[in-house]
Amino acid sequence: MITAQKLAIYRKFDGDDDGWSRAGCPGREHFADGDWEEIRNMLQELTLLKRGFAAEDYAERIRQKLSAKTSDASVAQTLFDLA
Repeated sequence: MITAQKLAIYRKFDGDDDGWSRAGCPGREHFADGDWEEIRNMLQELTLLKRGFAAEDYAERIRQKLSAKTSDASVAQTLFDLA
């Protein structure tokens, strides 16, 4: 689940997981294995959606995934805005 806390940390490090690791992984208590990658992957899919490169059925799956993988609508909107 992508939460506001995870997204804030991801944004603070501009998605640079190596930089986050070098900084001692601040906020690591909010992350489980694969969370960083999940945010990155979601942003990639949302970029395809925003640029019009996703077929309608794929676009709908992206929207459904966004809703399912975010803790609330504001997190989903922030992710969409970042893409």
